[in-house]
Amino acid sequence: MLWAPTVTNGSICQLTAAALLLVLVTGCQPLRDSSVPSAAGSFGASYQGYPAYGQPWGYGVQPPTPGPSVWVPTGQPGPSPSPGMRAAAFARAAQGRPYCWGGTGPDCFDCSGLTYAAWQAGGKTIPRTSTAQRDELTRVAMSVLQLGDIMWRPGHVGVYVGNGWVIHAPKRGQPVQYQPAQKYREAFRP
Repeated sequence: MLWAPTVTNGSICQLTAAALLLVLVTGCQPLRDSSVPSAAGSFGASYQGYPAYGQPWGYGVQPPTPGPSVWVPTGQPGPSPSPGMRAAAFARAAQGRPYCWGGTGPDCFDCSGLTYAAWQAGGKTIPRTSTAQRDELTRVAMSVLQLGDIMWRPGHVGVYVGNGWVIHAPKRGQPVQYQPAQKYREAFRP
């Protein structure tokens, strides 16, 4: 039987020390392919320091950097990233790139060009325009969003990246950036 430390009402330092001890005793393998950019939130991780409600991340404001990858002491490699995880990772990597009408990357994007390119990176081809994406993809309830879902509102789309956030290419003069998912009316999944 493997000893597993338990921390009750302990500090984060105690929890970190207990986790480190468990890693040193059992050895670990990464939960995901480390060659794929981080998809924070995909494994239950959350950003710390998000702004108060109603104060979204915008131009020139960066959300916190995701923490390190999650490790599991199983000795077995974790699952491969899903197409949605890869699409979300692509969208995160595009943050800061300029907007350009009709752009599908890699240097600049419009809103539907970003969703199109993200899903291409995820291994699936989707329609190119926001209207066609809404008309041809499967609508999903906002309560069951997954990484990579395409968030839609009239005339605009973005990629859901977890924890209530979307990455989108807003308009001329504004780069690809984060926006709260509450700004969107519907969600679609390839």
